[in-house]
Amino acid sequence: MAKVTIAGNSYVVTSEISMADLETVKKYRPTALVLIDEETKETYFKIGVGTSSISEFGISFGGISNGEEKLSSATLPIPPDTEDAKEYVLDKAGLALANLNKIEERISGTLQEIRSERDAISANISVSV
Repeated sequence: MAKVTIAGNSYVVTSEISMADLETVKKYRPTALVLIDEETKETYFKIGVGTSSISEFGISFGGISNGEEKLSSATLPIPPDTEDAKEYVLDKAGLALANLNKIEERISGTLQEIRSERDAISANISVSV
């Protein structure tokens, strides 16, 4: 589950997914980073990598945490005149965080599939000198 830290006039969303794992899933299973409406088949939420941003439609991680795990993070501003920073984050990012948590729940299984496939393929590659 993603965590949010408020510091001064910023909040940081830290995913439980490392940036390296996020890049791996993006490369091999990009659809695992998307939520699709079952009725309309329309994408309604997506995780991306690039400049930090968040909206009801997705989140883009633009940084990594300082810990050993190098978790994906997004640092976002809080307007200076905000009276209740926690309430602001709930209003601004609550829906996105709920959707992010849905995707995070299924990522570990996706990563295991990718690693298994890569291992099987790697076992069948020989290098001749």
